[in-house]
Amino acid sequence: MNVGRDEFSLIRQWTKPSLQDKGDGLVVGIGDDAAVFAVSAGREVVACCDAMIETVHFLKSTMNPADIGYKAMISNISDIAAMGGIPRFSLVTIGVSPNWTPDECQQIYDGMYEACRDYGVRIIGGDTVSAPDAMHLSVTLLGEVESGKALLRRSARPGDAVFVTGTVGGSAAGLHALFQARDTGEPVLAKWQQLITFHQRPAAQVQAGRLLLSHPGMGACNDVSDGLASELWEVAEASGVTIHIDQERIPIHPDVRGFARQEDRDPYQWAFFGGEDYQLTGTVAQEHAEALQRLFEENGLSVTLIGRVEAGEGPNLLMTDTYGTTQVLHKAGYNHFSQS
Repeated sequence: MNVGRDEFSLIRQWTKPSLQDKGDGLVVGIGDDAAVFAVSAGREVVACCDAMIETVHFLKSTMNPADIGYKAMISNISDIAAMGGIPRFSLVTIGVSPNWTPDECQQIYDGMYEACRDYGVRIIGGDTVSAPDAMHLSVTLLGEVESGKALLRRSARPGDAVFVTGTVGGSAAGLHALFQARDTGEPVLAKWQQLITFHQRPAAQVQAGRLLLSHPGMGACNDVSDGLASELWEVAEASGVTIHIDQERIPIHPDVRGFARQEDRDPYQWAFFGGEDYQLTGTVAQEHAEALQRLFEENGLSVTLIGRVEAGEGPNLLMTDTYGTTQVLHKAGYNHFSQS
């Protein structure tokens, strides 16, 4: 598709939902050279940007266009959540290759707008260009957080408890199921549909981030986009500490465990190195840890204490496995297009 041929009409079509006036602090939106918005009193701007590139971050065989758009927005909302912030406005740049139709691009935007509605975000600008080979999608998100209160990776302290919200490993398990369906030509069984949802329609933990921000004794925080091991390594590196976790405490959804048994896979590999779960992990003062669990339970959310921050020279990430053996948990990444 040659977007340059009718670029402005396509932009108007794809961004039409953003033209509505919502009275949310937006002064100038789509339609001018730049957007203008007001920041709430006593708050600071939180900004992040993530890109998704076809064949690197997604495939048409495992993600439909609406899911691609939804997930692109969620990955950014998750970054705002990890800072304890409130997501507000988004800028979207889309590079369209010849093998994508205008209708498919519209579906990408439909998915982004669905995520925006779910989390109170508004698209206020961006750019549309042609790409020679593969679809490129870049989302910038602007949010707000109380001045001086943003949650940071560098705030872990010796003696803190280590936590993770929700469950981890589901997205990687879902991708494995999708690859299996693609390669065999057989649909994913109904009993594993939750795994597909984990991968294609993940949830950002904005409410959890706000609860963490308000809780006494909070230390570091990070979102689980690249796998639990990678995110905890980032906390250890930023804080200069050693983090020690217990494998048996890692929260893994029952469907992930069941699917792993069926496939003769280790569910902890998906949890530690799978990524794209978009849960939050971090640390809290030990004396406030149980109160944090009660706070989450009262709000219909889950948080699990999985380890501790230890004194001594860091960074380091240790894990005591199910056999009681302590080992270094390496900062390894997961290849999303490999089934090994």
